[in-house]
Amino acid sequence: MANTVAEKGVTLEVLGQCMTNTTRGSQHDATVEYRHLWSYAQQAALIAVSDKSEKDGCYHLITDPERRAKRIAAHYADLYFKSGEKSRGKLQFYWPALAAFVVKDIVEAYRFARTGVLHRDWNWNMASIIRNSVAADLGSAAFTQDSPYQHAIRTYSALAKGNLWLFMDIYPWLWFFLEYGINSDGSLNHKRLDACLPHRNWDTFQAASKEAIEELPYGPSWVGRLSNRLKGDVVYQQGKDFFNVPPMWSGGSGYGQHSAAAYGAHRYCKVNAKNYDAGYRTPPSAYWKHFQEAFYVMEAEHTELSRIVDDKKGLAAVVVCRQFKQTDSIKKAYSQLIKEHGERIAIAKVNFQKMELVAIAEQEQINVLQPLIYNDPKLKETMDMNHQFSRQTAGWISPQFKVIYSAAATNSDPELETVFDPPDGMKDRFLGHRESLPNQEDRMKFVSQIATDFNRLMEKKRSYMDGELRKVHKWINV
Repeated sequence: MANTVAEKGVTLEVLGQCMTNTTRGSQHDATVEYRHLWSYAQQAALIAVSDKSEKDGCYHLITDPERRAKRIAAHYADLYFKSGEKSRGKLQFYWPALAAFVVKDIVEAYRFARTGVLHRDWNWNMASIIRNSVAADLGSAAFTQDSPYQHAIRTYSALAKGNLWLFMDIYPWLWFFLEYGINSDGSLNHKRLDACLPHRNWDTFQAASKEAIEELPYGPSWVGRLSNRLKGDVVYQQGKDFFNVPPMWSGGSGYGQHSAAAYGAHRYCKVNAKNYDAGYRTPPSAYWKHFQEAFYVMEAEHTELSRIVDDKKGLAAVVVCRQFKQTDSIKKAYSQLIKEHGERIAIAKVNFQKMELVAIAEQEQINVLQPLIYNDPKLKETMDMNHQFSRQTAGWISPQFKVIYSAAATNSDPELETVFDPPDGMKDRFLGHRESLPNQEDRMKFVSQIATDFNRLMEKKRSYMDGELRKVHKWINV
């Protein structure tokens, strides 16, 4: 899976070291076990979100969650198209098509967190003034103990964590089915598919694959390194030094003194954030030159990343997730795919696709994302506050939680989107019961509506949907 260097294989930052047979003219027969095949499937997921360096020939994990999300969306679309091609039309993965649209919207959520909150961009229009200044600060203080910057970074981090680990879990399940379950003639390898599921287990992976997973963001090793980096963040410490003289709040001179210190700290952090990054800045340091209040953003970053370090339950959820053991949901999904392949009646095939979507949605939402991110009470606080502002202002101050069925970031056709908990009239907008996206029951109700709308569009506007998915697919090499 990689070009050899000298006679020792290639060291890959993500994939570890792949040894090769160094004796010329010799052969060695190796027994390939299911654990090896699952290691290859896991490596496919790792390579999908990595870049191969021209300097060292190694694959390096993409540290920018936004670019990583584009790759993930594209690879979900890739599964959708390739499954139909390889099976010669006998089956087509269905959930990945929906997932490609959802992850495309996550890319937009990252962008809003940066440009809508962290930039503090003082555009002279009322929505921007309200969102980026006094009202946002007052609203944040009234409903929570945290600043708008903390809420933005909290959301950014949760999306990065959930999106990466969900991909690490689900993509290999489907990639394995595509690569090893469908024969070159489009038929199924039933023996392999019937036996493979119990054998996926991180504990039995090939050593390099196992180590690569162990080093991924938000896992124990990464959190340990993050803890040390927070303690040694020289840029943050230097930024704090601008405030060594306590501001005097009586009189204009004291305020001016504080403003001058803040200006110096912001400017310093904007310029120097990149000097202490190495993939840990949130968002990545390349974006910090636009943050008008960069030191305050860095304070919020330290608070939220420190919270991640101290979140034992969140870390335990990652450890459980990375075992990658089979679940009833995955067994159901495989069963529906196998049934779809053998079905000859078109409408029955579609029904099996819908059941596959439901099964993988259960794996996604209940088995992976609920313990991984949604059980975090602070994230719930943030998302509930955002939803309140969104619901009351129709997305004017805070964006609505929604899925847009297009490759574009925005949409003007209500038929091409599903909105979470939309209000029923003006009274309901302000006084009605509000649902909570982190609440499993509320979210699964939303997922059910997404599935209904997605199914309708796939039945009525298939050429349009495929066209939009091909646009998302173009992100596969970004």
